[in-house]
Amino acid sequence: MDAQQLQIMRSYLENTQITLETAHYTKVNAGWKFDFNLTDVNRLYYIREGEGWIRVRNKLYHPKPGQLLLLPAGVRLAFGRLNDNGFGKYWCHFTATVGEVNLFQMLDLPCCIDVQDEPALEKKFQTLIALYQNPSSLTSPLRIKSLLLELVSDYMEASLGPDRGLRLAPTAETGKINTVLEYIEEHLQEQMTVEELARLVHFHPNYFMQYFKTMLGLSPIAYINRKRMDKAKELLMSTGLSVTDVADRIGLELYYFSRLFKKQSGLSPTEYRKYTERRHAQEASDGDVLR
Repeated sequence: MDAQQLQIMRSYLENTQITLETAHYTKVNAGWKFDFNLTDVNRLYYIREGEGWIRVRNKLYHPKPGQLLLLPAGVRLAFGRLNDNGFGKYWCHFTATVGEVNLFQMLDLPCCIDVQDEPALEKKFQTLIALYQNPSSLTSPLRIKSLLLELVSDYMEASLGPDRGLRLAPTAETGKINTVLEYIEEHLQEQMTVEELARLVHFHPNYFMQYFKTMLGLSPIAYINRKRMDKAKELLMSTGLSVTDVADRIGLELYYFSRLFKKQSGLSPTEYRKYTERRHAQEASDGDVLR
């Protein structure tokens, strides 16, 4: 995966909103057989026992105990039992959206992976189910979201094995937005207008504004400013460039850059650089002590 594609994927993930719908462990019954034209939720199935079949996008799978499946929303899905020993599985339904678009329409992920640490994954599902069934704690919604994000992150990282890579899905919608995001990454040092970005995909500026926000959940200008601040932090931490030079590198006037940086990070660029230098020095000192 090249650096540009990686940055685009990170942009999607930064803007992902995730919500748990339901979570359980069940041993499927004799009537476990369904056929959905288009599913409205994403599903994670962690198979622990039994046999069955699952068809996703017209491809047939026979998952085994110890495998984890990600069944995305918006696709043709069917499943059923093979015999009396039906699946015993941990499972959850959830939404994961970037703007108004399902995250997994944007990413090309495998539908099934082998779990490397089965006890750890089982514990995560058990905790998720317990929190869902008894959300009495004030922080239960946050812990549920954290666990769900962890499950999805683990799945994605496991998909980056030596024999396969995580890729952007080649759809018409993602093709258009990817064109725009690639252009933004390459031109952060320059002034960009909504009209200019809209021309890249042959959209009217007003429609483009709505389209961009639907896909990423924020306006083009807000997205560009966020990417500029990310780049500025990287330059402040990894180079000796002056604050003025950093502002030039991301195409902003010094005054506006300083004001925007402090608004987003809570520190001025100079304060941020000093803070990160102290933190790195402390981490290095702690490492010396441990050795």
